[in-house]
Amino acid sequence: MPDVNLNQLTVDQLAIGAPLLKKIPNPSFGQIPRSSSIGDPAITAAQLLKPYPRFTNVSFYRNNVGSSSYNALRARLEKQVSRGLSVLASYTWSHLIDDASSVFDASVLTGPIANYPVADSFNRRLERDSSNGDIPQVFVLSYNYDFPMGKGPNFDPSGLWGRLASGWNMSRILTLQSGMPFAVTQATNFNAFAGFGVQRPNIVASPSLPSGQRSVTKYFNTAAFAVTSQFAIGNASRNPARSPGYEDFDLALVKNSVVTERVNIEFRAEFFNLPNTPALGQPAGVLGNPGFGAITTTVADPRVIQFGLKLNF
Repeated sequence: MPDVNLNQLTVDQLAIGAPLLKKIPNPSFGQIPRSSSIGDPAITAAQLLKPYPRFTNVSFYRNNVGSSSYNALRARLEKQVSRGLSVLASYTWSHLIDDASSVFDASVLTGPIANYPVADSFNRRLERDSSNGDIPQVFVLSYNYDFPMGKGPNFDPSGLWGRLASGWNMSRILTLQSGMPFAVTQATNFNAFAGFGVQRPNIVASPSLPSGQRSVTKYFNTAAFAVTSQFAIGNASRNPARSPGYEDFDLALVKNSVVTERVNIEFRAEFFNLPNTPALGQPAGVLGNPGFGAITTTVADPRVIQFGLKLNF
């Protein structure tokens, strides 16, 4: 699990509200360097209520205590080679749930408030949600086909036409998969003073939009999120929205031409992402920032075509 800040107020303490921001005499004044954010003659009441008031942050180091669960249904359909055709189709329906989707954060803290990704360091249950890597549905279809032309197959043209038409093979792979979840936070963390590393917004409606209403400028329902006020924790889960799905179609054409008994020439034409379908990236997920809900990146290459010629002897 990523680091948590052990020097954080509890939710009950946070509910005290505005009095937490009141400046009171610092009992450690003169013992802590003035360069520190807690080295002044007066500090906030919130700082003195923290478990370790003489420190800004106290973190677990390499605290791998996260847990996950994975359940899946897998189906596979395969047709062995017959008449030059073989087909393989696979489908996975699954759900990956965890309370941390990355390993520990071993970075050196450089500021008074670290970017701890947990809503409440003392309540891991708030982190349990669909994993960053959760892909509920994955479908892959591939097939390989040897064209029935040339010596052996039913159709064996002769002459130049026969040389051009024989020896061809075609392979295709189609991949369809669901999008992955992502976090939604708010631009201003009003509870940073209390040691909370992130403040999540409140959810007031469903974040999902009908497919016909989604666009790169607004992929999810941005009106479903409202800014959480100070001294409160938003009710949004860790990963309340989902990125676009992924589609890919690749095609390869291969021709083997026999020159002599020991020599043949292989020609390959390969097309990756043949329909040139854009693989859209994750929507902007920070409420309050410009472009909230918009997609400005892609995560895969556009159409790529390559040719190859190989002499085997």
